This record gives sequence, C-alpha cells and structure tokens, in this order.
Amino acid sequence: MNDVIRIGNCSGYYGDRLSAAKEMIDGGPIDVLTGDYLAELTMAILYNQMQTRGENMGYVGTFLKQIKDVAQDCQQKNIKIVSNAGGLNPRSMAEEVEKILTELGVDLKVAYIDGDDIKDDMASFQADGE
Repeated sequence: MNDVIRIGNCSGYYGDRLSAAKEMIDGGPIDVLTGDYLAELTMAILYNQMQTRGENMGYVGTFLKQIKDVAQDCQQKNIKIVSNAGGLNPRSMAEEVEKILTELGVDLKVAYIDGDDIKDDMASFQADGE
C-alpha cells in the first residue's frame, strides 16, 4: 500500500486558468487531480445561469473543456479526478462529462453527489424566521 497520495489542484474559482488541469497532469506525477470552483461569486453566477439559461445549467462549463484536455491522459496514468464543478447541478455536470468521455472513447467512472439543495424549502425557512 502506498502511504502517499499526490494531489494536483487545477482551480480555485470559476474562471481560473483553463490550462492548469493539463499543467498538473503533464507536470506530475500526481494520483488525483482536484478542482475547487465554488467561491461565493461562482455560486451567484451558477444561480443566475440556472435562472436565465434553464434548470439543466448551474455547473461550471469551463470544467468540461478541462476534462476534454486531460481525460485520455488521466485514463492512461490512472489519475482520479475529484471536483465540485457540478455546483448547483451535479447531475447535469456528470451527464455532460459522460458524453465527453464517450466521444473520446475514454472509460472512466463518473459519480456525483447531490441532495443538499434547499432552494424549495427557503420560503418555509423564512416564514419560520430562520
């Protein structure tokens, strides 16, 4: 068993350098590529995106470009990718990532976590003074 996991992070917010993911993969060696996109401003942008462009939006679209750039190398080098780029809509992000992987012929597992969307409960929270 390896006691060391080498992590390379490629983002700190929506709009960070697109080239960073590829730089981490090429500059390695790394075991996991991470991307943290959910700065406060990003959350507002994603909410606006869902309101103006539809319920299937609400994720960090630039992450998809990064996936296209690194998916084949990640498969070849057995690098895992962990990201919160799904933002307000992790399911749609996962579906878009799966489409890209299929187009590229890359066999990587895609998983997402959801269930923390309290948007529909906000009115009752406010009525209760919370």
